[in-house]
Amino acid sequence: MRELSSMSHDGPKWIVLDGDIDPMWIESLNTVMDDNKVLTLASNERISLTTSMRLVFEISHLSAATPATVSRAGILFVNPQDLGWSS
Repeated sequence: MRELSSMSHDGPKWIVLDGDIDPMWIESLNTVMDDNKVLTLASNERISLTTSMRLVFEISHLSAATPATVSRAGILFVNPQDLGWSS
């Protein structure tokens, strides 16, 4: 995220996180997903998302997501049968 925020080109920059949500680390990303768009690290370093950066979570379920996290996200459900793909 730090490297993407300092890149100079204006094209879209995607951060894709694939895997289950862990309540311990997702809470630290809530400020990135709200209007502040700033990640504050344990070292107190602050990393701002630029207007060209996008954050995507690819998950199989929301069972560990808190209401605070879900309320900050746009959620898109894709039925695997519609894709013709199976695991």
